[in-house]
Amino acid sequence: MSGITFSHNDLSHFIDHHIALLERFGIQDEIQFSLIFFSLEDKKEMDCLKMFQDILRKTDAIFSHSNHYVVMLTGTDWNGATEVLKGIQEFLDQESSDSIVCYPEDGHNAQALLKKLNLMVEKHCNITSELLK
Repeated sequence: MSGITFSHNDLSHFIDHHIALLERFGIQDEIQFSLIFFSLEDKKEMDCLKMFQDILRKTDAIFSHSNHYVVMLTGTDWNGATEVLKGIQEFLDQESSDSIVCYPEDGHNAQALLKKLNLMVEKHCNITSELLK
């Protein structure tokens, strides 16, 4: 297992590209993906990116900016994303928070998905992140 890291500047483009691939192959209503958000504000001493690369799948995309992370979990519904996020938050000894959006339920493009995720993060985590803009 090894999640792949991408530039935070590519998050929106990556999501839209993935959706375009699903549409191209006619599977946009069959294959879900989820976006999870978590923050490591209090864990700066850890080599977090390496740790997350090691525990996530090769098909998972990791985007980070200033200790804030969004992970795109391909082929993963809300239940699966909840388990992944819960495990990460438990490992980091953080309070559980619901910072998950799923395609297509929560939006049909990157802009809609990131807007909804941003609202959730601001509400549940009291965090404003440039990663979600």
